[in-house]
Amino acid sequence: MILNRTNRPEQPFEVHGALRSAMRAIANNLRTLRTKLFFTYVVVGLLPMLIFGGIIRDTVEQHFIERRVWQLRSGATDTAIELANWRYMHVDRTARIIADGMITERARELSSRIIITNDMAYVLFDSYGMLVGRTNAHPDILAALSGGTSEYTSEDRGLIRVALPVMYDGAAIGAVMIIHEMTDANQLLTIIGTQSMHLTLLLGGVVAIFVFLISSWLMEPLRHVLKGVHKISDGHLDERIKLEGADEFSALGVAVNDMTQKLEKVETARQEFVSNVSHELKTPLSSIKVLCESLLHQDEVENDVYREFLQDITSEVDRMADIINELLNLVRLDETELPLNISNFNLNKLVADTIKRLKPLAAEKDISVDLAEVRQVNMDGDEMKLTLAISNLIENAIKYNNPGGFVKIIIDADNKSAFLTVSDNGVGIAEEDQTKIFSRFFRVDKARDGQSGTGLGLSITQKIILLHKGSIRLNSQENEGATFLVRIPLR
Repeated sequence: MILNRTNRPEQPFEVHGALRSAMRAIANNLRTLRTKLFFTYVVVGLLPMLIFGGIIRDTVEQHFIERRVWQLRSGATDTAIELANWRYMHVDRTARIIADGMITERARELSSRIIITNDMAYVLFDSYGMLVGRTNAHPDILAALSGGTSEYTSEDRGLIRVALPVMYDGAAIGAVMIIHEMTDANQLLTIIGTQSMHLTLLLGGVVAIFVFLISSWLMEPLRHVLKGVHKISDGHLDERIKLEGADEFSALGVAVNDMTQKLEKVETARQEFVSNVSHELKTPLSSIKVLCESLLHQDEVENDVYREFLQDITSEVDRMADIINELLNLVRLDETELPLNISNFNLNKLVADTIKRLKPLAAEKDISVDLAEVRQVNMDGDEMKLTLAISNLIENAIKYNNPGGFVKIIIDADNKSAFLTVSDNGVGIAEEDQTKIFSRFFRVDKARDGQSGTGLGLSITQKIILLHKGSIRLNSQENEGATFLVRIPLR
């Protein structure tokens, strides 16, 4: 026999693969918030009903038993009193016929078995007719003949016995024992349990449907949010989540939209940053290339021309080096775990040393630099980084000033913070540019035309001050100068 190996052997593997895929899909579905919420509500809804049904059944059962015990005790008491009055134990069997009929009727009314014995535990009457003429030394009967009362309920609550003595002249002349099987109560309890189970299942089904609809309604905004988040994660930063209402999901949608807007701004800033870096580096490179090509295209070039061109090339290389160094400073300052080398230093001396170093730059433009020290300020901070920040502020005040202008620096402090004010009467900054002044590579047109700065100095200054938990503000009018106000905590 030749087996066909083309299709049939692969079918079990295909079936198993499909089964595994289905099981994985079911497992993934069971892990969803909607499924968890559904099962939680079902359990919370059904569990109280099941507990409540059990409590009701136990309560009804206990009530039936207590009521039945009371009925049996009352019936046994009445029977014992009647037997004593009839002198039932002392008459012959023929005289007890009427009494037996009455006791039989009582047994029927109580749906129970009644056994009567004399003081020797000899059975005189049994409503079942099984023990008459025999001795019944049952513990309950013996307890009754001793003058006590015996009551017994089986563990399964299916059998109840009550035994009382028949008293005459202060002595027990016999005993009455009533035995009752709880068949009627068990039937009723079974009916109650069945109806309770049916009601629980019905209510469970209603609750399950209700919870399913509610969970679907509650999860719909979340699915909408997730759909938007997936689009955003795919790079669609212009995606916005639209949710109506004032619940937590709407708040989540607003938060995601705010986050997306910030991401969009970050992405825009990143692109602008890359564009600005490319532009800033391209300009000196283009100048160097033009200068080199000019030299190459000339056959005979005098030494003075060579020297002039090389000086221009060196200047452009220095400019590129400045841009790269300041970019590296920004990268270091952007590190989230950037350590600050904290030490205690005198701010007045730091500013005075900075002014001394920048005096030659100010002298070139005949700009006066004045320092007003309201008080001596000792503070904790990273002296090297703060030197860079303060130097940038004073250097900008000198560079972007008019010839013959002035720069005024004020040092002051209170119990918590140091205050540094750097003012000049230079070109100033237009109002529409003041919000961008700390952006990387931003330079106002006048500054770009007149100077060759990198546009990174104020970004570095702001970053250093923020790292020290301080603040920097700008007040300026165009053509009237600018004032930078710096606050840095002393500790």
